[in-house]
Amino acid sequence: MPDTERHTFQRETGTRAVVLRLWRSIGCFGLFNIMILMFIIALFSERNGPTILPICVFLLFTVGVFRMVWLLRFTPSPRIKEIDNIAQGLVASGARYCLILRPFGSAGHIVVRSGRGRRTLALSGMKVTSTMEQVVARAWSDEYGCEAYAVVDPNLVLAPGGLVYMRAEHSAWKKPVEELITGAHSIVLILPPHQEIRSSSWWEVRKIVELQRLERLTVVLPPYDVKRNGHAEARRELCKLLAVLEDPLCLVNLAEGTDPVFNGARVDYYADKLLPPRTLGVHFFRNQGTSLEPQADGPVLFNFGIGVDQKSFLSRRKRKVSEFTYRHLLLTAYRSDAEELP
Repeated sequence: MPDTERHTFQRETGTRAVVLRLWRSIGCFGLFNIMILMFIIALFSERNGPTILPICVFLLFTVGVFRMVWLLRFTPSPRIKEIDNIAQGLVASGARYCLILRPFGSAGHIVVRSGRGRRTLALSGMKVTSTMEQVVARAWSDEYGCEAYAVVDPNLVLAPGGLVYMRAEHSAWKKPVEELITGAHSIVLILPPHQEIRSSSWWEVRKIVELQRLERLTVVLPPYDVKRNGHAEARRELCKLLAVLEDPLCLVNLAEGTDPVFNGARVDYYADKLLPPRTLGVHFFRNQGTSLEPQADGPVLFNFGIGVDQKSFLSRRKRKVSEFTYRHLLLTAYRSDAEELP
């Protein structure tokens, strides 16, 4: 969602997301393989002309590149729909859907490893990746076979594929988003890396509380296994969110365009004592037990999901956070949402 008072970069075309995705997919090893490929072609073609070895290597590399491009699957601008044409009809139809929330200008900025198509790219030295939006949408589709929806900047040219995107103007997004929150079966809030929670996101959390949809909310963070990936900052913002939700009245009485005041001691409590360092997300519950002892005046009931901290039997290296690391948290959240009262 936009926040023009505090951020001026939210009008984004999606170029940065494409660059981040390509770099995470190719990486240093992929670049090294490209150099080796060029060296082999130059070595054999300089004197003897084309031979079978460089041709086979080139074909294998080309297949890997085309496979990677297919897996990236960005949604072009013409396929992004107007939010006014979808929101009211979607809610009125009673269809089951998942609503993905995150600030404008951050679509595709969280990239995680994916186990899909890994063997196809092995010979090309590339990694199969997914954006967080795709991780959330695929888990939702695998569970219910329904669409996930997200609101994006009207100027966005390329967005991560796998879900339905709705463009909304910076001055006219609140009413349709409120309608979508009202009818959503599940709501996933993605905390982007290296950002504080914006006033627009606080407004969304406030509406979730006012509409009594907190038990439908799941918050996910960037993976912790990549340096400078923003996990620590996002985890701190999650602690602020938990501290604010201890007293929902501070959200209900929040003035338009302002941020809530949170208790720094409670933020430190969540950060230092309650949430594990490798927390990847939380889901809120109403009718189930929880890992948190709530205060007498606090309605916060939540559980948290953490990453895999095991070692491979063969490589003896810690496993990396991947799409499937998030699936347990997301699938548990979606199934819990189905059990909650309307």
